Amino acid sequence: MAGSHGNHKMCVRNVPIFNHLTEEEMNEVFRKVESKSYPRQDHLYMAGDPKDSLFVLHRGKIRIYRLNEEGKEQLIRVLMPGDFTGELALFGGENQHDSYAEVVQDSRVCEIRKSDLYVLLKEYPDIGIKIIERFSRRLNEVEQQATNIALLNSEERLIEYIRTHVDDEDFLKLGMTKKDLASYLSMQPETLTRIFRKLEADGVIGKIDNRTYQVLDYSIL
Repeated sequence: MAGSHGNHKMCVRNVPIFNHLTEEEMNEVFRKVESKSYPRQDHLYMAGDPKDSLFVLHRGKIRIYRLNEEGKEQLIRVLMPGDFTGELALFGGENQHDSYAEVVQDSRVCEIRKSDLYVLLKEYPDIGIKIIERFSRRLNEVEQQATNIALLNSEERLIEYIRTHVDDEDFLKLGMTKKDLASYLSMQPETLTRIFRKLEADGVIGKIDNRTYQVLDYSIL
């Protein structure tokens, strides 16, 4: 059981919504956390499954997507370690998931049932504040993305994505596949490939490898 407890503790300690707690408070939290492993291509949940837990990614990568009316995937976000999903179970009236959470890399996930989380939120309100802060940031991103899709053409959408995701040294390191990025930006993969090539040919970006680009034309930043 010690190994499992260790996983719980790491899960709590490394996650922004919990890492402000004292050691004693963390111990209280990890008693309510269940740590589970999920293999690649498994799902944390699928559309129609009941919403009753908050899932926190400790290790691995998970993609959240929806299916539109034609059954085509629309990527919503990619979760990296420290990110969470299922928070709408806490605040929303809906009882079923309307999206899919697919495991992209073998992952370890910490799950806290809604009833247990409510107990923690009453005892440690700061956890709730941290969740709301992260949640509001995410809502802003979703709203901005919807605006970009509505108002910008495909090339402008990719440039905006590059502008908002470059690191301090002006490198873009893609945290998702090109296919997922195309889905996230609401375009066909072939269109995305064509625009990347055009931006390279125009000297706007330089390709380091298939997942890494350097911004060469600072006017886009």
